Amino acid sequence: MKVVQFGRYGGPEVLELVERPMPVPEAGEIVIRTEAIGVGVPDMLMRMGNYNWIPPLPVVPGNELAGRVAAIVRGVTVVREGDRVYLNSRELPQRGGCYAEAIAVPASSVFVVPQGVDLAQVVTLGNYHLAHLLLTYASAPRDGDAVLVHAAAGGAGSALVQMAKAMGLTVYGVAGTSDKVAYVRSLGADAAIDRAREDVAGRVADLTGGRGVAAVYDAVGGLGFTKNFDMLAPMGLLVMFGYIAGWPDPDFLTPMRKHLGHSLGVRLFSIHVVDGRPDIRRAAMEAAMDALAAGRISPHIHAHLKLEDAAKAHGCCMPTK
Repeated sequence: MKVVQFGRYGGPEVLELVERPMPVPEAGEIVIRTEAIGVGVPDMLMRMGNYNWIPPLPVVPGNELAGRVAAIVRGVTVVREGDRVYLNSRELPQRGGCYAEAIAVPASSVFVVPQGVDLAQVVTLGNYHLAHLLLTYASAPRDGDAVLVHAAAGGAGSALVQMAKAMGLTVYGVAGTSDKVAYVRSLGADAAIDRAREDVAGRVADLTGGRGVAAVYDAVGGLGFTKNFDMLAPMGLLVMFGYIAGWPDPDFLTPMRKHLGHSLGVRLFSIHVVDGRPDIRRAAMEAAMDALAAGRISPHIHAHLKLEDAAKAHGCCMPTK
């Protein structure tokens, strides 16, 4: 079978297509014949050597795939040969391994894909999984609350917009160009804000009658991080789950004190908090799968590429703000 791997860290050019033997399942395992593979930021961080969960070199990157069960070990009952399944490496002992035509994994690690669900859309569920955790575990906005999503045109941001709308929230999305703003509107956001042309805090004040939003979800960070406090309603929560623009000034208590009477909160969230909580982690993925099967979310596929075009995928699908 063919796999994509890298033997040194660097740019997309370090990815190479190589031949490996077909995997043979061991006790408790199945073999999945791959039909769709997702491309995400963790894959790129692995390739660049900037990730805390990189397997030993040479590394086969890729953290989610979908396909059919091609082989099964006697005694496995959770799936059957021919079943369509989804694999996310968050369920494996180590990350990566999915840029491959086939993979052997514990049968207990996969999720069965409902009939009629597009496997190309299924491999976007890592972002929706994160979104569900952000909306239900990292925070707890209630039906009808308003929330603000930064980088709303990106993978995680767009998933947050759709999952929040599916949960009955009012959603405002922030993006950096007119095209991205239009895309955020197409996702169902109640309002899309162009941070390059508009005062984000002023627009939020207008949208909420001066009250602010119940939660802000920020994967950008950077120097503008503390402006989020100006947009939070009383008892509001600022959830940081990334730092595309770098880490913010560690002295964020000073700007928070301007809003002392509002009792604001800050959470620095990492999905690895659920590494040891399969009950929470798997329930969130099941919720994302159910939302996809029911049509409450509709992932956008940026491009369909062949396995040998992995370097091209890494070059064209970098994170967006």
